[in-house]
Amino acid sequence: MLARTIKATAICEGIGLHSGQPVRLTVRPAPAGTGILFRRIDLLDSAGPEDQSSGLERITIPASPLAVCQTTLGTVLTNRFGVTISTVEHLLAAFASLGITQAIVEIDGPEVPILDGSAAPFIDLVESVGVRELAATGQVYRLREAVRVQIGDSIIEAEPLAEGEEATLMIDAVVEYDDPAIGRQELALENAYASFREELSAARTFCYLRDVEMMRAKGLALGGSMDNAIVVSEGKVLNEGGLRMEREFVRHKVLDLVGDLYLMGLPLAARITAIRPGHGINTAFARKVIESHAADLVSLDDLPLPAEQARA
Repeated sequence: MLARTIKATAICEGIGLHSGQPVRLTVRPAPAGTGILFRRIDLLDSAGPEDQSSGLERITIPASPLAVCQTTLGTVLTNRFGVTISTVEHLLAAFASLGITQAIVEIDGPEVPILDGSAAPFIDLVESVGVRELAATGQVYRLREAVRVQIGDSIIEAEPLAEGEEATLMIDAVVEYDDPAIGRQELALENAYASFREELSAARTFCYLRDVEMMRAKGLALGGSMDNAIVVSEGKVLNEGGLRMEREFVRHKVLDLVGDLYLMGLPLAARITAIRPGHGINTAFARKVIESHAADLVSLDDLPLPAEQARA
């Protein structure tokens, strides 16, 4: 398998979930070695007297767990100039499901558009122009040692896959909420990347009705509506038509987990157990994997065959 980018420029427009402002997102193809970069093109003209290249550096934010600066109601990245981009997780989850490892994402505002609150529109966006394989071998982070992170009552722990096991991301997740509309939900995926489209992509973000006014008083969720979020109150889903799928709440939390882990820029091959996952613990886990060198960067051509193929 080779590294991947998109075949042509893809554009979509929407509103920011928290800013409520219109935003235009442009995904451009990128050569091998670029990684995934976000660019705040609305700030390019304010870059000052620097030349064009340094102006681009100022507005460019790499997708990296080391770039995370905030995780309240979404994942926010920053660079050394203090420029930020918010709500990156759904787009990154779509990239993860399609194997996109090289892309430049231009945005004319402070956050990625929320669209319908899921990752499905971003998959459609990429597929509208197609995926292109590059003349570079794909790579994966294969976990070498166990990693555990706990923040409050949220826990993520991961174990290496067995030797000869297919290099994929296995996830067992549990969420638990007081409201009976959600309650306790569990989800187990043997291959989160391969099953992403069917099992996770359409699951929407969600909130409690009681929290909406509080968030808006803080300048958050100004673009939120029942068109882009599930709203829950006193044991009921208020959206007309209800849920899109069974256990949509835990599915969305796993969608977010896949997107946050893709801040690493490559797929992760590991067996993960996630108890009450959220952006804070997701990104802390990804950061720990990188900083502790707990995973080996492995060429897909060098991976052992899955056991059943080896026996054949």
